[in-house]
Amino acid sequence: MVKNYSECIQWSAEEFQNFGKIPQVSKHSYHELDLFSDETLIKVLDDYPRKWLQCYTMGFDPENHQDWTSVHIADSSGAEILEALRKGRMWVNAIHIDKYNGEYAELIRQIYVVINENCDHITNAKSAFSALILSSPGVQVYCHIDADANMLWHLKGRKRLWVWPARDERFTPQTYIEEIIGEERHEDIPYERWYDEHAFSHELLPGEAISWPQHAPHRVENVDLNVSLTTSYGSQESRRQLSVHGANHHILKPLGIKHRSMELEGFTPAVKEFSYRAMHKLGLLKTGKRNASNVTDLALDASHPEGISQRDEKSLTEFSLVD
Repeated sequence: MVKNYSECIQWSAEEFQNFGKIPQVSKHSYHELDLFSDETLIKVLDDYPRKWLQCYTMGFDPENHQDWTSVHIADSSGAEILEALRKGRMWVNAIHIDKYNGEYAELIRQIYVVINENCDHITNAKSAFSALILSSPGVQVYCHIDADANMLWHLKGRKRLWVWPARDERFTPQTYIEEIIGEERHEDIPYERWYDEHAFSHELLPGEAISWPQHAPHRVENVDLNVSLTTSYGSQESRRQLSVHGANHHILKPLGIKHRSMELEGFTPAVKEFSYRAMHKLGLLKTGKRNASNVTDLALDASHPEGISQRDEKSLTEFSLVD
């Protein structure tokens, strides 16, 4: 029997109208479901495909992205993972949660049924990517931009978020977005502390969801142990935005055109979208090669006081083999 997970979203007409247009915090009740209880999470982590289970640790300086380091997690049980997270400084990302389990897939499918039925400005939104995120007290996610439109459903703990205006040259030069879509740049972007004065900020609690405009830079700092569900989607509008930036990067930039419009409405953006999609379908786009080193000597270790230990030799993590 299919459960009616859509009842967990009870937003006002104004919230639906503003969804994806402005940074917005809304209510949900997914955190009350057994799907996200500690007992269920332990079982999920026990059985989760190790190539889809990512683990990282990081430093304390939000301006220094270089401290982001991969951690071996494949040999740990679900209970050990939660124990290590409580006393350590790690960020665990269970990617493709909708592919792993049908109940999570159905919950996520119903999210977009609700959005499509109630958001007149969004056309045919479908899930593009989803992940269950479990993270230690005090950890951070560095300032970054996601290529797809996305949002965060918070389930356990407290975390602080800062969101900046999308496509604002003070924080995000146009070339950053183009290079991220062209896979020449990782999603992390430079950050300086003065940015926070211009951010929408909020301390997220269980039962809250936060959404923002596509390509809005954002960063996160945990207060205590956290569990969240992140969902990214593609819609007619979000695909237009990706295509415009993609055409700017792959077509106009090589022609030496410096002033590349980010406008999304009208004839020219439509031509950009058609051209970009056609080139993509024909295999004519030359994407960059973003390198990520998942070779490490660090391992999640529930028996260690800090939840992490060091191996004698470095080796490749199992999540390096993700497909």
